[in-house]
Amino acid sequence: MLNTNTTQEPKCNEAVDFFMKQLIWFSEIKWDYLVTRKQQILKRFPADVDILFIEPYARGKKQNWKPRQDGSITVITIPFLKIVPPSILATLLNRSMVRWLIGGLATCLVKMTILVLGFTHKDRVIALSSPFWGKIASRQNAALHFYDANDAHLDFPGTPDWLEDYLATFVRSADLCFAVSPEIKDDVEQLGGQNVVLLGNGVDYNHFSTPQDKPEVLKKIKKPILGYAGAMDWLDAELLKKICLAFPEYEIVMLGPEIRPGWFSDQEHFKGLKNLHYLGKIDYQVLPAYVQSFKVGLIPFVVDELTKPLNPNKLYEYSAANKPVVSMNYSSTIEGLSDTIFVGHTHAEFIEQISTAMAKHCSERSRDLASKNSWDNVAQTMYTEITTSLSSGH
Repeated sequence: MLNTNTTQEPKCNEAVDFFMKQLIWFSEIKWDYLVTRKQQILKRFPADVDILFIEPYARGKKQNWKPRQDGSITVITIPFLKIVPPSILATLLNRSMVRWLIGGLATCLVKMTILVLGFTHKDRVIALSSPFWGKIASRQNAALHFYDANDAHLDFPGTPDWLEDYLATFVRSADLCFAVSPEIKDDVEQLGGQNVVLLGNGVDYNHFSTPQDKPEVLKKIKKPILGYAGAMDWLDAELLKKICLAFPEYEIVMLGPEIRPGWFSDQEHFKGLKNLHYLGKIDYQVLPAYVQSFKVGLIPFVVDELTKPLNPNKLYEYSAANKPVVSMNYSSTIEGLSDTIFVGHTHAEFIEQISTAMAKHCSERSRDLASKNSWDNVAQTMYTEITTSLSSGH
């Protein structure tokens, strides 16, 4: 049975008779940086599944050079290839011989780590969410390989041309793939992926629906709040300025990390706006208290190719906190929810929808959207797909 911290008891597939014993996950993000899809899902897998989470090196962040336990999950830092700004290093990495040498060293380090930590079971499963590890991960013996396409990994700025081959190598050899949106599902299939399952993001329903005390920093804000919680770099700065000017009787509060340091301070659109507040990254444990203080949850994303495949957690977090959601129509996921959330196709429509949302919000629809997309359900679906594939011999 899957681990769960909600009152909804997930149902296991009774037909499944082959269960995962060990899982090795090659990740593109550090375990402790943000509570993301990977942490939410893996912590809900059965406790008797031993999991090795291989995280990347990130400058300025805590590194786990020695393995660290988080329940049944072993976390270790192994540095490898990554996106780097144009430089001598980037030029070197564009040379196949340099990457081959680095890959050889990384392969030795991974094999040694796996051997020392005992992740050598013949029926182990290999998971990938970092395309940089694609070639190495595809060569690891396993009962099953799967790719979790939680983002359009090849679309990020600065992505080197050679990375597509690394990802395609793994995808073509994978027995199973998961994709968070129809757009990403299409991308994975174009890379040669077979058995691609559409599996969106979710929310810890109880965490966001259980009332929490209003944070002290927000008690100082006397006006009602229009809020955003998530990474800053997706945001449409021009639209945010228009929101501030259209709602001077409200405070616009932004919570979350900057993927590119200095993003907020670099925005000329924000100069002189008295009712715009950026509070930075908020600890996940207290994040519901902030979201519950919003009058409306905003998703003012730029509409472009990078946001087109997104299926953001915040959509479900706002809904679990019983807040109306106003979003730009940047993806098929958002468009498909236009009867539940409030969607703007233009800046003017987005601003109009904020007022509409406050007047016409339906609590039942919000909570129903969140409960149907709980992390319990997402984790259960992934686990069942994996074990079913193992049972059927892929």
